Amino acid sequence: MMRQAVRVLILAAVFFTISTVLGLLGRELGSPPWLLWPSTVGAAATSMLACALASVTGRGPARDFWRRLAYACGWLTAGTLGQTADTLAAGHPVAMSPFTATGYLAAVTVAALALIRLPRPQRTWRATVAMFLDIGIVAVAASLVVSHFFWSTSGPAAGTGAVPVMLVVVLTVACAAVVAVIKVGITRSSAVHRAAIWSLAPIGLLGPAAWAVAPLLQERPFLNPTSVTLPSAAIFFAAAALLQIRANLNPAVREPQPLPADRPGHLGLWRHVSAVPYTAVGITAAMLILTIVRHGNLSPGMAGGSVVLTLLVMVRQYAALSDNNLLLDHLDAQANHDDLTGLPNRRFFTAALTGRTDPVTVAVCDLDGFSTLNDRLGDRAGDALLRAAAERIRVVAGPDAVAARLLGDEFGVLMPLVDGNTGPGLAESLLEAFRIPLRVDGHDLLVTVTVGIASGGGDTVPDLLRRAELALQAAKLTGTNRFRDHSGELDATAAHHAELAAALRRGLDHGEFRLVYQPIVELPTGAITGVEALVRWQPADGPVVSPAEFIPVAEHSGLIIDLGAWILDQACADAAAWHRRHGAGAPRVNINVSARQLLDPDLPGLVADALHRHRLSPDRITIEITETAVFAGGVALGTVRELRELGVGLALDDFGTGHSSLTLLRTCPVTTLKVDKSFIDDLNGTAEQEAIATSLSTIAATLGLRAVAEGVETRDQADRLHALGYRYAQGYYFARPSPAEEIDAALAEMALAS
Repeated sequence: MMRQAVRVLILAAVFFTISTVLGLLGRELGSPPWLLWPSTVGAAATSMLACALASVTGRGPARDFWRRLAYACGWLTAGTLGQTADTLAAGHPVAMSPFTATGYLAAVTVAALALIRLPRPQRTWRATVAMFLDIGIVAVAASLVVSHFFWSTSGPAAGTGAVPVMLVVVLTVACAAVVAVIKVGITRSSAVHRAAIWSLAPIGLLGPAAWAVAPLLQERPFLNPTSVTLPSAAIFFAAAALLQIRANLNPAVREPQPLPADRPGHLGLWRHVSAVPYTAVGITAAMLILTIVRHGNLSPGMAGGSVVLTLLVMVRQYAALSDNNLLLDHLDAQANHDDLTGLPNRRFFTAALTGRTDPVTVAVCDLDGFSTLNDRLGDRAGDALLRAAAERIRVVAGPDAVAARLLGDEFGVLMPLVDGNTGPGLAESLLEAFRIPLRVDGHDLLVTVTVGIASGGGDTVPDLLRRAELALQAAKLTGTNRFRDHSGELDATAAHHAELAAALRRGLDHGEFRLVYQPIVELPTGAITGVEALVRWQPADGPVVSPAEFIPVAEHSGLIIDLGAWILDQACADAAAWHRRHGAGAPRVNINVSARQLLDPDLPGLVADALHRHRLSPDRITIEITETAVFAGGVALGTVRELRELGVGLALDDFGTGHSSLTLLRTCPVTTLKVDKSFIDDLNGTAEQEAIATSLSTIAATLGLRAVAEGVETRDQADRLHALGYRYAQGYYFARPSPAEEIDAALAEMALAS
């Protein structure tokens, strides 16, 4: 189809060339007057063929548009044939019969109808008013230009009888050109390729052009304005059809469909500012200035048209300013409000605190277990839950408070301390409100909240949000469904944690960390079968820092990712060294991985790289995880499964302390259960206490898992564990954590003893 379109364009160029050569050199060559008309008729027929080709490859409105244009060109061809017959019969170059005039008028009418019928994007009433104002500006400007052009030119020779008919044709063609410009430049219909319609727009100027060249043809009576200007129309039609066919056959060059103005979340304003009306006003202004300079004044018609044009421009500018103000208001609302819940956002909440000095309370709360619910129920239900929670918080806060969604499932409330309002009172109201289930998608969901509060006045107000968030973090460390009031101790703790995080970073960079290993032994012999890697920190300029102190800080700051990568690499290096020296007698190395690390998608790759780098078999290491880290499933559980696919072992640490322990055994691919120390401490007590330890060992054996008893501190505990079926244990009774060198010596001694 593209080749056919190119051939049509070449044919149109041939007809145009023939008409141009005969028009310029016809008298010199002595060619008969009728010789121009075959190429003119051929050009009209070529235009019809070009539009027909474009309609064949189009769909929907585009196909209908080009089909109507093909009909219009058919009428144009009929009119051209009629004028050819009229001219040859009458012997006058501008003779036009009613049939000919009907053909031309029908062509222009059908073409204008094709343009008008083009679909346009849906618009709001404001955008529609703006569009019609622009259309009015273009129409008035075009009328002034065209009328001035007609009255300032002599047009066809008088007395021919064709002047009234030609004037109607020219005016209609000019109006069609205005319609095309409006459609392309203002309404921006996307049904037809815009470049193709722009290629059609110059055809509207051929009518005025024919009127303009008529006086110039008086010295060449064998020429006709139609035969001079019409062949160029075939060039434009063929070029436009070629562009449309290319767009139809190649989706890569298609324009994106405009989004409807009334789509959800859209303001509905007509944001595109068209240059067409302003161009029309500029051309009209230049014409008026030239007229005044040449004649000294304007005719009444032009003066009146100028006044109308000015009024239209003023109204359009007022509408544009009004739309811009609405748009700015909407953008300001978007910048300060949350799209999901409709509440103010963190930016608005922070601004409400800035500069305020009267006593206020700030409460920050988040939904307990929201991430788990969101993973289980899906994002749609999670969004509905957030909207329901936001509404409940707004109601609890009341009309005098500011309720905002700060981040994710975290909400904030700013309440003046008046009429007996207190921080604890607000926190208790929030806790009480969420003891009633939330209605979400036809279901009742019970979701509790944890709250942090801070109160103050004067210069402390802008800092209350930070303090309330500190209180929230402190409350979450002690559990859920509770609140914590801010205190100076929390500030001191936060400052200490910040300093500790900076020291952690320096310690990682300067190699201040080391690993020690606590043996995991076989019962009852006490032979070392594995070791657990434990990290220790000895700052260069201070005392040893307990893991209980720096691990939570590393978790909170994100430094656990880098620290964990170092632990993994060092543990694999030590495991590989033991394996080289002791072979089958080398212990498996257990490496602890935190909940934050399990959310890192790079963790399986880090483990695989460390194993490959140290040439260590995957079955020589075991990754230890906690129940809480994988309870929610989602990304963490997916990471655990990827680790198991590498071939490494997986140990569930502190097993038995979580409410989902047995459920995890079905979903989490563990190989080892490490029974929590709390169950070991209860041994040698009542039968009920020992029954739990026994059942955990039995469950592990039934599922083909290793059970390791943690925290063994006495010989009696070790003996009793063996009697209850345990084969592996770990604790101070057997050995304290030791450097790798001491583990190596113990392995060598054990090998000699055997």
